[in-house]
Amino acid sequence: MPDKVPCSSTERIMGMTMDEGASDRMGRILLFFKGRLDEALLERAVELTIEAEPILGYRYVYDPWRSYWSKVGDEARVKPFRFIRCARSDDRLYDFMIEPIPLERAPLFRVGLLRSDDDVLCIKVHHMIMDGGGALAFLGLLSSCYRELSRDPNYHPAPQIGRPNGPREVLRNGGLAPAIKGLPKIGIRGPTWGIPKHSDDLAGRAFMVRQLGPARVGALRDYARLRGVTVNDVLLTTYYRSLFKIADPPRSVPLRIEVPIALRKYLPPGRRSSVCNLAGVFFPTIDRRDDERFEDTLTRVHSAMNAMKQRKEELAEMLFIELVLLPGMFLIKGAAKFIDFEIAHPALSNLGVVDPALVDFGAVQPDDVQTLGPVHFPPNVGMGVNTFRQRMTLSLTYCDTAVETETMERLFELFLGELPGKEYAGEDVRILYRRSSDEQ
Repeated sequence: MPDKVPCSSTERIMGMTMDEGASDRMGRILLFFKGRLDEALLERAVELTIEAEPILGYRYVYDPWRSYWSKVGDEARVKPFRFIRCARSDDRLYDFMIEPIPLERAPLFRVGLLRSDDDVLCIKVHHMIMDGGGALAFLGLLSSCYRELSRDPNYHPAPQIGRPNGPREVLRNGGLAPAIKGLPKIGIRGPTWGIPKHSDDLAGRAFMVRQLGPARVGALRDYARLRGVTVNDVLLTTYYRSLFKIADPPRSVPLRIEVPIALRKYLPPGRRSSVCNLAGVFFPTIDRRDDERFEDTLTRVHSAMNAMKQRKEELAEMLFIELVLLPGMFLIKGAAKFIDFEIAHPALSNLGVVDPALVDFGAVQPDDVQTLGPVHFPPNVGMGVNTFRQRMTLSLTYCDTAVETETMERLFELFLGELPGKEYAGEDVRILYRRSSDEQ
């Protein structure tokens, strides 16, 4: 690959809005093992991921006309792997999770192996280099390199040729016609709403996790199937209804929730697992109505999501971004009147079912995988979702110096109280990652 690689349109916009303070821009994946990995082998596997995906060895360089990725030599890169001996309840796990990744240093990911009786593997990534789907692709690449090294110590992966996939690849494969047709419908700005704050101190970080057991996950899937909706529709409906009670927004005012949409389905099969930043966004919009039944709210949410899918608004969004950037970066601010590039409202990100093949480390297998999204700053609030081995992880990431933990606890309790399958709530698991807090 060349020494300089131009940023995609979505990366350019993200770089311009990096200082606007919506979140800490980092995603995390935690893998909990029953047993121990080979730390030397894992460290080598981490280095091989950069060999397989050379863009991971580049650093981001902001330029007012055309930001780019700049190649960094091995000697100038930050060491991405860290091995720490500590108990799972030790603050060092939390410290690793929240430690910032400087945007100007490469690589924009870190891998930590935390060892007590068993191992915890923590992967954290900067959103500039990869989205949630890209982080899962990176996880699959890491586990693959680890397995191959265990069989052949001299293993080297074939490097990815060319720059990462971006909006142009999506449009090339998804089609311009539906993108053009959907342009008039995208990104109408709605009122900002979210979680109330009690302070302007944004230093704190907390990760509140609830895990649903197999019986409740099964009940949730059955509920969605019988009503002809998706599990994500049900989760989104539950999120809307619980947020209405916490945020207390005005009645009869259209309110949006941001829902990231995977775009890898528009890529050729051989490129869908590549590490990149490639996600579209839907903005389902409904209003608050008092005394509305859950099923009626679900109908409205499902209709809103279904309409956006049929119009292929994710393609229209990619086309809009490309068109905005054709004349120059100075038009970005004007474009913000029509489409938001930042989370200025609640968000729900569901990474779906984590395929066990992505976390196949050979002789030692994880028994739990938790994906934790960026820490959001108020009024922004985000819920992350993933499912692994019939257990669903729900996470709220928030700034605990600006938002009361009791408020987030109440939000989660309202959410779980609305969510179908309450008869199986006894198997739910509660976890809190926070300084000087043990798992609950």
